Amino acid sequence: MPEPRALALRTSLLLDASAGAPPIDTAADAVALDLALPTADGRDAARKAVAAATHKLAHAGRDVHARVSAARSGELDADLLASVGTQLTAVMLAGTEIPQDVRDADVGIRRHEMRLSIEPGTVRLIAEIDSAAGLSAVAAILQAVDRHSAVALNTDGLRSDLRLAGAATLALDHAMWELALAAADARLPWTVTAPNATPDERARLAARAYEFGASGVTVVAEAEVRGLNALFTPAAEAIADARATIDAAERARGRAREDIDRRALRRARTLLARVEAIERREQK
Repeated sequence: MPEPRALALRTSLLLDASAGAPPIDTAADAVALDLALPTADGRDAARKAVAAATHKLAHAGRDVHARVSAARSGELDADLLASVGTQLTAVMLAGTEIPQDVRDADVGIRRHEMRLSIEPGTVRLIAEIDSAAGLSAVAAILQAVDRHSAVALNTDGLRSDLRLAGAATLALDHAMWELALAAADARLPWTVTAPNATPDERARLAARAYEFGASGVTVVAEAEVRGLNALFTPAAEAIADARATIDAAERARGRAREDIDRRALRRARTLLARVEAIERREQK
């Protein structure tokens, strides 16, 4: 499997895959074409449209994600058949609850990589957690396969599963903290998604997720993108500190191991990988 390329994840613009020509000039880091949520035109229409939309976006230099149906929905295989290809960056697996869900997705993606002669592991996986069961199992989910490039918390789904009313700030804070811990242990970035929230609600959620260490947020309109890109872009001071940490480690090479803070070095490398991903995105 190839070394996974870090993904730029500050904003992912979620679109109905059957909604027509995608916005190739979007400032979002990625466009996520939604196959998991049935629309008025139906799943078949979305599956027929996803390849053309992916081609247009990839040709314009945009990373393309496909949000696919839950592993136990009976729709996953058809979603993967329609979406996995040489131009797809990642699959977002909706409704992830148990490790077997990501194993099934991994096997399905691999089957299509083989069919299309794509190097194994090229199409990355983002597990979307939207339930108490998924949150409880997230550490095991992230350990189950090596295709993960990120994990997402769907707060709309979690609200529904827990029957939360109002702001539910404490419950969502707890969920974000649990996800942040699991993602840090797996050395993966994490994001939040709340497609049914208002723009103001999503902005508040994004700000709180940022405080917990999230890398980005899913949006549903271009008007949201630039402000949230700015929020999740690493600060110049943090980038300078990360580079200084790596430089110090290089100078310490050959000395006693205790001279190097391994955790700080890992954090620095992870941050710079994110920065490089953002720079690649903005150069396109």
